Amino acid sequence: MTYVKQFRRSCYRSKCKSCYLNWIARQANASTRRIEAYFEKSKQQPIHLILVAPHSQHDTPVKILRQRMSHILKLANIKGAAVVFHPFRFNKTYNQWYSHPHFHLVGFGKESDIANAFGRYGWYVKNKGQRDSVFQTFCYLLSHCGVQKGYQAVTWFGSLSYSKLHVPKEPRITKCPLCEGEFEELYYEEAFHPVVPPDKHYEGLVEGEGWHVVKTMPIEEIYENRFDYASTREPNEILKGLATAG
Repeated sequence: MTYVKQFRRSCYRSKCKSCYLNWIARQANASTRRIEAYFEKSKQQPIHLILVAPHSQHDTPVKILRQRMSHILKLANIKGAAVVFHPFRFNKTYNQWYSHPHFHLVGFGKESDIANAFGRYGWYVKNKGQRDSVFQTFCYLLSHCGVQKGYQAVTWFGSLSYSKLHVPKEPRITKCPLCEGEFEELYYEEAFHPVVPPDKHYEGLVEGEGWHVVKTMPIEEIYENRFDYASTREPNEILKGLATAG
């Protein structure tokens, strides 16, 4: 007998129009676990801040904007946070994006200290308060963040930086519940298995005859010589998280 569990294949690339939602979910999950790890340590509730650069600085290089943002956060006495950069905002009236660089932060600090940072460099600082769902907040922020090759969509600073906070890796869940061995990718020698249809989820035991192991190539090698392409996302789909996490 063979234990079979169907999985949906994904490349987890932010620019893939088929898999970008999987990328968002995985990034949001990893970021939430990091926030939760610091919460368990400090017992502080995470807050959501928005730092908006003034119109006169919209053409300023992002590197300089980040430096100014870091100085503002020190004035606000933010202990540590995740930073997600948004280069644009969406105009619902004209149904189009326009340049409006701003930073979203999910992190830790005293709300009473945040007012000290308001107006520095002409920036607008908005405190969105404590989060009901950190995971949903990250999903919303990542759904329309700035994505550029060579740069991370989520960066960390202060007490949440990688050098100061160690978060254990999430345990693997892709193990056989019978033998506790790692799953291997299989294919059936016929068009499809009568008990395991290709268009539905199945998990359980089947007769082992006719199944073969698939020889796979690492995803990095598959995409090594391919061009990236931008995903086509409908505005309504991108903004669907507004109701729950905006």
